Amino acid sequence: MKATTAIALALASSAAFAAPAWQAGQVYQAGDPVTVAGIDYRAQWWTQGQAPQTHSGPIGGGQPWLVLDPNQPPLACGDVWRNETAYAGRAVASRLGRNYLANWWTRGNDPQAAGSREVWRDLGPCNYVQQYTFTLNAPQVPVLQFDNATLGNDYAIEVILPAGFQPGTSYPVLYVLDWFALRDAFLMQYQPLQEAGQLQSFIVVGVGCAQDEFSCWARRGRDFTPTYTASEDGYFRTDFGLQGAPEVQITGRAPQFLSFLKQQLMPRIETRYLTDPAKRGIHGTSFSALFGSYALVHDTPTFSRYLLNSPSLWYDEHKIVTEAQLSTTGQYAKVQRVFVSVGSEEPSDFRQDADTFAALLRSKQVAVGEATLAGETHESAPLAATAAGLLDSYAR
Repeated sequence: MKATTAIALALASSAAFAAPAWQAGQVYQAGDPVTVAGIDYRAQWWTQGQAPQTHSGPIGGGQPWLVLDPNQPPLACGDVWRNETAYAGRAVASRLGRNYLANWWTRGNDPQAAGSREVWRDLGPCNYVQQYTFTLNAPQVPVLQFDNATLGNDYAIEVILPAGFQPGTSYPVLYVLDWFALRDAFLMQYQPLQEAGQLQSFIVVGVGCAQDEFSCWARRGRDFTPTYTASEDGYFRTDFGLQGAPEVQITGRAPQFLSFLKQQLMPRIETRYLTDPAKRGIHGTSFSALFGSYALVHDTPTFSRYLLNSPSLWYDEHKIVTEAQLSTTGQYAKVQRVFVSVGSEEPSDFRQDADTFAALLRSKQVAVGEATLAGETHESAPLAATAAGLLDSYAR
């Protein structure tokens, strides 16, 4: 199901219920249903003489009538209400499975409290979609234009709520990178563990790529590498056949990608649901695990749990490892767990890098889990790494 930036207009009408015809002279209160020309509407607030055909719109759009669509689920829940947030008039917030519309500016007034009835209009029950995808643009990340390809900056984001999701509960969020390539492998390992009750409840946010597969693979060199290196730029140009635009630098955009996560994606997710930022996690493989390592060393407070499979720590002459050696123990105080995995059949330097990095983090008093995945190569390790990491860092 595609999620849009606007709250979906829909509240299912019972097939056995027929709304009365709209009358121009009648007063309608919030919640009153009417029918005009075979279309059902519901009043958002007191209204009289405003024809639904010309005075209907989305929640918060200023029009008194909502269109009811019997083929749609209940209204999608808006951003979760928070005590500390200020809401302008006509803002929509959800509270324990119901949507509310602010009559005017308000802060600290619980929509469900009896004393808040004049402040908030109850719009009725809302629906938390269990699994959906939307596209988010990242203006921080540069679009790279070549003669034969464009590496864009639109990201396909998939949100998966835990089984038994409770809107009044604060959940950890795990951001999974490389979703366009690893989605099936992740879900194949995650779902059985969740269904068996072996994992804590958390929200999964898959960070994918809203382009063709060729462009998505090429974009990894831009998004996940912390520094520019001419040799790696040359590799990506050759490997992906990127032609022309010799002045365009591909690698080294990890800081911009991290800004996108922090400034756009995380606020989008963590205002929609009650979340626990102190238990926020990141999951990466190969280059995206290099990015996770970069975030760990350079922006430690953003995540507290790191699942790093086969991290490409060799990049730029092991610069991340060198920077970790120079870091202080104190900067890792809020890190709860780092899990590093590597396949037993990966090249020896990959295995050695993983061991060295894990040992270095332990020397900084970081709680580290480590696994060598028997019989797995660099290409096949993702088929086992998610289960190992989740059982290490998210076991119930």
